[in-house]
Amino acid sequence: MSRAARLVGVKRGTLQQQIRAGELKTFEGQILLTDLLQAYPDAQIEDSSMLERVEQIIEQASFINPDAIPRKADNVALTRRIMSLSEDLIRQKRQNRRYRDLFERLQSEILRLSDDPEGLVRLSAWCADALARVDDDDATMDQSFARETFLRVMSAQATVIPSGHEFFVEGAESILEAGLRGGLALNYGCSNGNCGLCKIRVVSGETRRIRHHDYALTEAEKGVGYILGCSNTAVTDVVLEADEAASTADIPRQQIPLRIKKVERPDDGTLILNARTPRTSRLRFLAGQRARLSVDSVGDGLYPIASCPCDDMNLQFHLALGDDPIAGYLAETARANDRISLDGPVGAFVLDEDSPRSLVFVAEGIGFASIKGLIEHAMALDVAETIHLLWFATDGKPYLNNLCRAWNDALDNFTYVPLESDAVARVDESLRESLESGRLDGYDYYVCGGEDLRRRMLQFVEQSAVPSAQLNFEAFD
Repeated sequence: MSRAARLVGVKRGTLQQQIRAGELKTFEGQILLTDLLQAYPDAQIEDSSMLERVEQIIEQASFINPDAIPRKADNVALTRRIMSLSEDLIRQKRQNRRYRDLFERLQSEILRLSDDPEGLVRLSAWCADALARVDDDDATMDQSFARETFLRVMSAQATVIPSGHEFFVEGAESILEAGLRGGLALNYGCSNGNCGLCKIRVVSGETRRIRHHDYALTEAEKGVGYILGCSNTAVTDVVLEADEAASTADIPRQQIPLRIKKVERPDDGTLILNARTPRTSRLRFLAGQRARLSVDSVGDGLYPIASCPCDDMNLQFHLALGDDPIAGYLAETARANDRISLDGPVGAFVLDEDSPRSLVFVAEGIGFASIKGLIEHAMALDVAETIHLLWFATDGKPYLNNLCRAWNDALDNFTYVPLESDAVARVDESLRESLESGRLDGYDYYVCGGEDLRRRMLQFVEQSAVPSAQLNFEAFD
């Protein structure tokens, strides 16, 4: 299903919705390509974006020795040759499959016509028609198979057990990097081959080491298939046995020095801090958690991490200007590359990743800082059928309004509604207008705001018969 979504350029949640509606058939979690193309007859199979992605992968493949391989242009030519060979191979496999289907149908026709006096004549006519259909060059189908094969060449699909989570390893990126980018909370430490915390066992498939690591695996570990996720990539589709954080209790507390990359002022009352961790000491956290930032002789404060765990080196924090000493320091004194200390993560305002329900996020003012990381994480997981965001802000102008509008425009399953701050009193009406009122209990609600918003959300779930466990609240102060 994941590969099918990539092939036709839709979200996995969109396919899940069509499956539940009976518009697509599946067998053991897989979709036949013929059924997929019937549902998406206008899918652009010949798409130059795939070759553009190939060029990006080649440019970013830092492990390759440039003196030991042909020029980049030769590599692009090689990928084109692979695609051409794939088309020839797929055409032959496709025709073999057609002849096998023909033989099975022929047996059925023989049985059906065996008692008919003119059965042989009818059978001859039927065979002529069936052979003509077999010999037709179904170009669209061949191109579809070729592109699906090309996807397998340029990206390997990884399945993690026992969770069943899936992600794609593109080019020569490490399994750990790909897993984090895919929204998985894999276990790791230094991500540099020194600590061994990212050990995973290869159950099936082929992997390849792409960088040296100092951590020494025992012969027994090697014998049963253990590798380091940070130092290996997937050559073929793989099944991996790996530890994943199931809750905040599985995430260790960390002390990390950050370097300030940039401080932005999206409006008069808000600061956005963009900071970077050391390469060998990245922050492991779950979306929605918080961290304490401190500066010597200035003070400290506890702030939501407003970014996705899929990028654990580049962190973002949103701060309200006012009496906050850290916000004052960032606004008046801090410069790029100055250091700031981080202690964390803490907090339990995190996604229920095992829930099959769609997602509703409600933010009040700077409460969006807690919500933003959750939304980006949900996008990385790509499992929610629909995502709704309601943001209450002064004058109805949220400080990252353009970002939310971009999400709304780019994603078919995302809905964004900016609202005036005084509309919190009518949050129940706003939710009923935005959602399908007949299935309000079909959503998980994540809310960050003040006490009035919390009280009104409690009233909403009670009046709408939404189980209280589906409401998650975080106070923005």
